Amino acid sequence: MRVPKRFLFPALGVLAVLVLYTAYWLHAKSTIEREVGVWIARQESAGYAIEQDRLRVTGFPYRFQVEVTAPQFQAPQSDGGWTARLDMLKAHALFYDFRHWIIEFDGPLWLDYDAGTPTSLEIDATLALVSLVSNSVGETIRIGAEIDNLLIETRTGDAPGVKAVEKLLFSGLVAEDNTLRIRLEATGLSISEDAVSPEVGRTFGRDADLARMDLTVTEWSTLANDADAGAWSRAGGQLQIAESALEWGPAHLSGVGEFTLDRSAQPDGRLSLHITDPDALADALVQARLVPAENEQALRLAAMMAPRGPDGVALPFRVRDGGVYLGPVRLGDLSD
Repeated sequence: MRVPKRFLFPALGVLAVLVLYTAYWLHAKSTIEREVGVWIARQESAGYAIEQDRLRVTGFPYRFQVEVTAPQFQAPQSDGGWTARLDMLKAHALFYDFRHWIIEFDGPLWLDYDAGTPTSLEIDATLALVSLVSNSVGETIRIGAEIDNLLIETRTGDAPGVKAVEKLLFSGLVAEDNTLRIRLEATGLSISEDAVSPEVGRTFGRDADLARMDLTVTEWSTLANDADAGAWSRAGGQLQIAESALEWGPAHLSGVGEFTLDRSAQPDGRLSLHITDPDALADALVQARLVPAENEQALRLAAMMAPRGPDGVALPFRVRDGGVYLGPVRLGDLSD
């Protein structure tokens, strides 16, 4: 039985496309495996130790998925000497776009480090994704992260400030005007017992509903290339806060402002805070012993005299010469 040519040629064309695509996928797979090996070798030459049980590339035909089973990382002492390990690490990319990778973390992450006290943490989440976008020369220009139901359990050592977060969203973009733009939002935060004093814990509670920050770091290349905060400040670098918000017990705040470093390399700047209920916040600050009782009336008077708007009373939050001020009241020192 002869197959009509009008059916034969399209079938052969589809078969040829499939063969060519399969050849492309296999070639790209070997390229990815080689590039992963090059990246590992580069990190090891910088002093890192990286081990894994297995590394493979899957996902045919629609995407590429790099699966790393039981990866372990150890940083050199110059970078903190921390070690990390987890069950599985996956990286996904569509077959037509290798500039955008989505990294997925499976299983608990065990993290060990020494910040004066040897500390061991077990970090887990129901969802942990990181998105990386690079430019044509391989430089990362955009990063995003989404983490759901984050839990941090301290096995040994000092507990971090936050032990749980219901949802964490992060995005960062390196713009063409030499700025880094960052947006961070966390909801449903649980604060560790040792992170705040008992008075603060009783007054504000151990749970915060919302923490949000939208900021821009100017002169980013100076800071990124040398990691020298002093050089960054001398180059005119600033931390510009376009939006910030905190909802923690009686503290319902939002604000905008900017910070830099002074000649002593200490933070220097001002945040214009909008306080929904200044009386409740003043009471809480005194009860938590963040404001001495003798300064209570000065804080209340400043709140009463401050301009009011739809977001509440506006008061300046300042950091200057190592001191921290809310309105005219000194809250303490940065070293406290």
